[in-house]
Amino acid sequence: MTITSRIRSICIIFIFLFSATIFAQAENKPKNIIFMIGDGMGIGHITAARIENGPLNLERFKIMGMHMTGSANDPVTDSAAAGTALATGYKTNNDMVGQTPDGVPLKNLMEYAREAGKSTGITVTSILPHATPAAFSAHHVARYHYDVITEEQALSGLDVMIGGGLSNYYPKSFSGSRRKDEKHVLNLLRQQMPVVLSIETLRKINAPDRLAAILSPGHLPEASKRDYTLGELSAKAIEILARNQKGFVLMVEGSQIDLAAHANDMPRITSEVIDFDSAVKTCLDFAEADGNTLVVVTADHETAGLTLPMKSIENNRVVKPAFSSDNHTALMVPIFAFGPGAEQFGGMQDIADVGRTMIELVK
Repeated sequence: MTITSRIRSICIIFIFLFSATIFAQAENKPKNIIFMIGDGMGIGHITAARIENGPLNLERFKIMGMHMTGSANDPVTDSAAAGTALATGYKTNNDMVGQTPDGVPLKNLMEYAREAGKSTGITVTSILPHATPAAFSAHHVARYHYDVITEEQALSGLDVMIGGGLSNYYPKSFSGSRRKDEKHVLNLLRQQMPVVLSIETLRKINAPDRLAAILSPGHLPEASKRDYTLGELSAKAIEILARNQKGFVLMVEGSQIDLAAHANDMPRITSEVIDFDSAVKTCLDFAEADGNTLVVVTADHETAGLTLPMKSIENNRVVKPAFSSDNHTALMVPIFAFGPGAEQFGGMQDIADVGRTMIELVK
């Protein structure tokens, strides 16, 4: 064999191997992605729920990792900056959603998904314009500017929006409105998609291709005071989104784990984690049956520095939890992954790495 022939053969082999690698990477990309975020949920919160409830659906995951959660300007992040890192793959300052620290809009996971022809949705137990859902659907300098975020979210192109916050949609002159202007954002939203305002209507509706369900004036009732679970809401979102033959991306947030932890309310923490776990079951059941869906579960940060020292547990009940704070901490949080691409979430990484990996999987 001549030198020229050898070089030609090597080039052919290289091209074949390169093409095979690219094909394998493409084959490992999921059709659907469900990104689940337990707001404020750390190892202590999960452990407490496991002790009191018994086995959790989280235990069905075989790939696990951890990530650091700090923001661009603070080792202790808030939900806005953490949500932005998870949604965009970039870090920003606390209080900002969907923007760089300099105020430049960052393209988020849902925007990438729509470019790929996929349907998109968010299902949360907070108000819809709260920090985490805002990071996946808006770009604004301040997380608490709910008037601006609510309007931007309504026009964001999301196909499914399920959560609370009805008071943010009515003009200031309406009774119970939380707006500071006279914009009727509910009417604006109705121009984009059907809107339902109660769980009873949501249960009865023959789900259209797009849907908003705003089920409470503020945050949804806490888990122990609802007659529906986050799992049920997630099932409705999946039912709608799964009609798209090109796939979908859904973000599900157990928003009130964080609120319970801020209050150092151990019984409520447990019930909120168990409610979130009901959604994990819904999403994992779908993914296992579908065979081409990635489910990733993580947290944006840990809240309250929860630990369970000696003599804190009696008869499988957490009776004397130890809280080091009533606020966020810098503790690492867990990642659980199942489905195509799941192996990329194992090990220890940074929160922005998680967001970047999600985006690469949806492109």
